[in-house]
Amino acid sequence: MHYKHIEKNELCFTKVSNDLGMVVYFCSLGASIYQININRYVLTRNVYDLENFKDSKMYYGKTIGRISNRFKGHELKLNGEVYNLSPNEGDNILHGGIHGLSCKVFDVEVNKENEYIDVIYSTKLYQDEDGFPGDLDVKVTYRIHQKKNEIDVSYLASANKDTVISLTNHSYFTLASRSLKGLSLKINSNRYLSTDEDLLAKEEREVTEALDFSNGKEILKDINSDELHSNRLNGYDHFFYFNNKNINEKNVTLYNDKFELDIYTNFEGVQIYTSGYKCPYDLYPYFDKEFDSVAIEPSDSFKNLRLLKEGTTYKRKIKYIFSSRE
Repeated sequence: MHYKHIEKNELCFTKVSNDLGMVVYFCSLGASIYQININRYVLTRNVYDLENFKDSKMYYGKTIGRISNRFKGHELKLNGEVYNLSPNEGDNILHGGIHGLSCKVFDVEVNKENEYIDVIYSTKLYQDEDGFPGDLDVKVTYRIHQKKNEIDVSYLASANKDTVISLTNHSYFTLASRSLKGLSLKINSNRYLSTDEDLLAKEEREVTEALDFSNGKEILKDINSDELHSNRLNGYDHFFYFNNKNINEKNVTLYNDKFELDIYTNFEGVQIYTSGYKCPYDLYPYFDKEFDSVAIEPSDSFKNLRLLKEGTTYKRKIKYIFSSRE
């Protein structure tokens, strides 16, 4: 088991290889999971050109925050004060706004033990650069195991003032498929968060037939359903509440005839986005088209922002476990 740092285009990539043929590339920009390979199969999608990867709208594999998903308007009221944020989607905030974590170049250190390697990223978001209350310290740790094809992700954050927070990872998965054809998804959920025409949160509802992944089904099975196509919606871009919120509970499974990805997390649910719109840049390993991959974003519901009190620590975890189905 080994690692090495690679400097490219003013970014630091960290390559970690285990004993089972898994190779993971991490990147200092956005504390990203840049690429996951197993036995030379590429299981994720990302932007082909690194200069395009630096585009603030390219969230591929990046850490998202200080709040993930969408926030209505650009004013936040907290503890009797009004904070002016930096909108980046019309008048609204998407994935933390203009100066979110996905845009930050993190500091990186590596801790190598006998049975695993930790890649540890840290950075700070300042109130005067992103508008949110308080300066926020963030640490993201990726653990790669020597004898398991597993990536453990740990998020820690604290602030010098009461603030709001909701982090996630925005990786797009293919499991070596060229498109979503043949990919199936199972989610331990029977409730989802409905949205308005601007994809802003409305209310919690029971899943419909098209939104029911509780027993597992091909992602494209109901992709042409009328409820998945509207003003801004083209396919799935929905938040699902888990029936059980526990790091020891398998809440998401993505699978095809080659691989299976099982996701364990203590987040409240998961955002599923099926790449309904063509990326303006070429993606690797194949050029982009609609419905070419699925973003799986474990996170907390964006209906009500989570308060992080001064002097407390935000803690969330994700486990990605890969196995062969061949």
